[in-house]
Amino acid sequence: MTLGVAITGLGAISALGPDAAALWNAIAAGRDGIRSIERFSTEGFAVHLGAMVPGYDRMATERVEAGDLCVDLAIAAARQALACAPITASVSPERVALVLGSNFGSRVRRLHQVTELVGEAIGIRGPRITVSTACASSTNALGLGKDLIDAGAADVVLAGGTDALTPDLFAGFHALGLLSGDKCAPFSHPAGTTVGEGAGLLLLEREHRAIARGARPIARLLGYGLSADAYHATTPDPTGSGVARAIRGALGDAGIAADEVDYFNAHGTGTLANDPAEWRAIEIVFGERARRLPVSSTKGFLGHAQGAAGVLEVIATLLGMRSGMIPPTAQFKGPRPRSPADPVGEGRPRPLEVRRALCNNSAFGGANAAVLLGAAGEEGRPRAARARRAVTVLGAGAVGPHGLTVEDLERAIAAGARLGRRAPEVRLEALVPTADPRGIDRSALLLTAAAARAIGDAGLTLRGAARERAGIFAGALRVSPESVAEYDASVEARGLPRLSASAFTRMGLNAPAGACAKLLSLKGPTTTITTGSGSSLVAIAYAARWLESRDDADVLIVGGVDELGASEADAPWSEGAACLSLSVAPDAGPGVRLAGWGLAGPGQVAEAIRAALASAEIGADEVRRLPDPAEVIGRAPAAGPAFACAAAFAAIARGEIDRVLVTDPGEESTSCAVVLSAVRPGDGRHG
Repeated sequence: MTLGVAITGLGAISALGPDAAALWNAIAAGRDGIRSIERFSTEGFAVHLGAMVPGYDRMATERVEAGDLCVDLAIAAARQALACAPITASVSPERVALVLGSNFGSRVRRLHQVTELVGEAIGIRGPRITVSTACASSTNALGLGKDLIDAGAADVVLAGGTDALTPDLFAGFHALGLLSGDKCAPFSHPAGTTVGEGAGLLLLEREHRAIARGARPIARLLGYGLSADAYHATTPDPTGSGVARAIRGALGDAGIAADEVDYFNAHGTGTLANDPAEWRAIEIVFGERARRLPVSSTKGFLGHAQGAAGVLEVIATLLGMRSGMIPPTAQFKGPRPRSPADPVGEGRPRPLEVRRALCNNSAFGGANAAVLLGAAGEEGRPRAARARRAVTVLGAGAVGPHGLTVEDLERAIAAGARLGRRAPEVRLEALVPTADPRGIDRSALLLTAAAARAIGDAGLTLRGAARERAGIFAGALRVSPESVAEYDASVEARGLPRLSASAFTRMGLNAPAGACAKLLSLKGPTTTITTGSGSSLVAIAYAARWLESRDDADVLIVGGVDELGASEADAPWSEGAACLSLSVAPDAGPGVRLAGWGLAGPGQVAEAIRAALASAEIGADEVRRLPDPAEVIGRAPAAGPAFACAAAFAAIARGEIDRVLVTDPGEESTSCAVVLSAVRPGDGRHG
């Protein structure tokens, strides 16, 4: 077992009230936060219930859609968490990071801007990273926060999520037939969910550092896991195997066995598809013991808070652990078929001493995330630190104004002529004969084409169990303009109650990665990161961290994508996608290594470079920078650094250069640097 990282503060604002105390008091009293929606009209809909934060019920829809509510809620939760263990002068502001998960976030601001505004408001000067994996966003954010602590990229991390209930969100879930006319009743009757909102943040740090600065650990974050269903845009894999992989990933990261888990807080949306699939996953992982394991869902209290759902449910679990209780499943009136044997359906918290609890969330795009929590006072069994594994770059793919291959990109860079800003036509069937590209948007098409090229360039054949150990990490800036236009046109033509359900499913930032995972059968870890410009480089650093420190993936396809909309002829950026195939090198034989990476706060690229060089164990005079592909193909905001990495990989693989430094200044969110390095015959160094 690992000691994990300490949780020293928590903050929550939800449909149950303005703070964490109100959240637990309502659960203890058996009182939910679901009521009639007053913020916007529900005329024309068959459902009229939501779970909104009290005091914000009638906030102007324009402000909610602009992202103001997401920002306000996150700031409130962050200040609560910081009040639990105030950060003193002993911690440099540059060593405090913010990792925020959000789903649809806003229609005006881009998601990364929500995180930037929260960071500015609370004075965070370290990395500011946004995770967007739909309803699993904040759970993934907690895990990434743990990684930043474990990797030494930050001393303190505020991690969690925020989301707001908007007319678009409500209408989209209504169009998909997922809403219940009554209050959400997980595992029970009637089927369906209730959408909600809120924000939650946890303060994470190393326990010895926390104690040294006078902070008292509340609990421990022991481990986390990610996976992709690679099944459907909105429906979970009914076999439960995707969720099971995420759960096993969390257990493996923590180094504990399934029979050491005392309580399971389920995603438990109440829908006919989610609940049975999740229960099947629990049966897969826990075996016969699943029937004795308490499994409850707090969505009957909180509603489905989207990107904030995971962290709010983690906080409910933590507050229960502190009180010697486990939260019940509200609105439980008797079990539906294929639901947990013990759903804690008595309506009030049940007394139970919990040493370890597992919390799970699943999402549109097939993303799954699970976290494992441990009690603060328990004596841990420290596990020997894992040796850092060498990460190798096996191949690269690049689709953009230059053409459809990395070779096309290299020729364009050598010619030096400025190209147009749109990528050529992509015929996915020619790259992946088994893929059915119907129903995907241009962002998904570009990302999948680049990923397929990277897999082919690496000479990889992913079949059977190998697909479960191959994942996709993506960096993105915004939702596909093509899908936004289709969605808006449907609303304009038919009104919100009859919007295009298929277009709505593509309004999440992780939709391209989800489509790519399905088309290429990538069932391992998946995530989508946004930090504004340079998002793909942060995704590459995250993927490198995953592979070098864990043993639940063999291959990660990682990169970024940008799309130009049909009406964006005068936009100052270009479109395209670029990906790398990363793997774990079994030895230090000849090849190309991702030798080091570094993250720092906005505009602190020198510190990111220092960290990357230290990670690669080389000096500044041992690396070179290559010409920026943006000088030829134009500036691709999210994917640009991935294009640079693809070109660097090709040059190193041909023996033209030994080491390349790729950077992004991250002026508003996160500075990042990555070192790619050759390992030649007889060279004993990784980089």
